[in-house]
Amino acid sequence: MTAPADAPISGVVLAGGLSTRFGSDKAAAEIGGVSLLERAVRLLESVLDDVWVSVRPDQASDALRSRYRCLLDRHPGQGPAAGLEAAHAAAPGRAWLALACDQPSLSGADLDRLVGERDPNAAATACCDPSTGVLQPLCAIYEPATLAGLAKETARGTGPSPRGYLESQPLKLIPMHITNINSPDDLRKYQRSGATTP
Repeated sequence: MTAPADAPISGVVLAGGLSTRFGSDKAAAEIGGVSLLERAVRLLESVLDDVWVSVRPDQASDALRSRYRCLLDRHPGQGPAAGLEAAHAAAPGRAWLALACDQPSLSGADLDRLVGERDPNAAATACCDPSTGVLQPLCAIYEPATLAGLAKETARGTGPSPRGYLESQPLKLIPMHITNINSPDDLRKYQRSGATTP
């Protein structure tokens, strides 16, 4: 079953991670005085009217996340799949543009392109590395039927990684350069580059 062509799109910033590799709350890390979370929310709001932040239940009242409309993970411990499940549960008839909070190189033009080239008959419209073709599952539009399948597995406690789940599905892939911030060193390198996007 494919999603209807007119399924509306909501946006969700996935900000419920443990930031194990980063060593502190990655969403709160700043570039130019603006947190990664705020940058990601602003970016989604530049292309979509309905934007949420996915968080663990224990994060909902923290000073950073409580400023936004939050979706609480219903199955904590399952990584980004828990955030996607929460989004689908909140609005099962909608497609969701899922964005990790640690991709500061993305611009509004990039997301405009993603939305503009969306294929609602694919399981998802996702970015991929231009050189390797490697899928970027946390800059992707997930169609309702795709999220329903992922949500069922997540609710059973067997949810795969979003990448693993999508790799077995028919996808629309859009080559796009994305810089991920996984460590403090990555953040320093990005800051030294002088990049200010968005």
